[in-house]
Amino acid sequence: MTVREFAITFIFMAPLFSELQKHSIPRRSFIASAGCAFLLSSCSSQQGESSKNSVPIDNVRFLRAGFADGFTMPSTLVTGRPQRAPFFLYGADGLPVVNGLPLEISGELILPSGRSEKVLLSQHSEGIPTPYFLLEFEISEENIGICQLQVDSQELTQIVEFRVIAQTETDLIQVGETMRVVDTPTFTNSAGFDPLCTRYEPCSFHNISLRDALNNGRPTILLVSTPGFCQTTVCGPVLELLIELPKDPKWDVIHAEVYTEPKKIAEGTDLQKLISPVIQTYGMNFEPCFIVAGSDNRVKARLDYAFDKNEMRKALDLLT
Repeated sequence: MTVREFAITFIFMAPLFSELQKHSIPRRSFIASAGCAFLLSSCSSQQGESSKNSVPIDNVRFLRAGFADGFTMPSTLVTGRPQRAPFFLYGADGLPVVNGLPLEISGELILPSGRSEKVLLSQHSEGIPTPYFLLEFEISEENIGICQLQVDSQELTQIVEFRVIAQTETDLIQVGETMRVVDTPTFTNSAGFDPLCTRYEPCSFHNISLRDALNNGRPTILLVSTPGFCQTTVCGPVLELLIELPKDPKWDVIHAEVYTEPKKIAEGTDLQKLISPVIQTYGMNFEPCFIVAGSDNRVKARLDYAFDKNEMRKALDLLT
């Protein structure tokens, strides 16, 4: 993965935050923020230790949030519902580490109330170019505020902070809620989308609209992604993973694009006018997003930002 690939992926995601919540993260701010995390990691690994125990600069690694942490972008993590927070491991060069990673990272999650609990972040890498470490948690509704993830081991010493908000502060659909009816384009009705699918060859998940799927009493799988723009780093080739996974013919599988006419982005068209209705209806300010709902239209799983084939498979297993 090149620096250019990483920058392109992150820059593409930024407009969603800018237009939907007016809070984008410029590339310069992102690099500066990564540098701060690096300094914290470097300093914490050296304080109180002799020089012979110091970590060489080339070996320094640090965790960085692969989600909206509430500081660089408005948080999407809420209290009272199951949440997932993917973290990437970076090196001293400011790039994600993809080789020689541990299978898991242990740490301590300190809640706004001051209570703490041991956590284990497992590595996920099946079918994606950049592995991530997943923090899964659910905290009570009074714990609104800043959480701290503390990691202290021989390889990594760091404190990462992120904000958790009340459910009323976001319109993002949550696990356990009912799916929201909205039209998505199909092969027989493009609904103004051009192209219908940004994959090099349109995928087969455009045979039924989300509105019709939610009215037929069948389980529904919804993937919101832009394969033509996001193939590496944070997003990953998630549409390709969904194509590869086994699916029950009794399920309705739908792929929805983020922009109605992505070619107009380069023309300077107002991005707000190009955002897909499904993005607005489901309260998203990011992509990709993978939602699995049962025949009762209740959300059983929602995967955001970064997810691998293993997580997608487990989400689909909830339907069996």
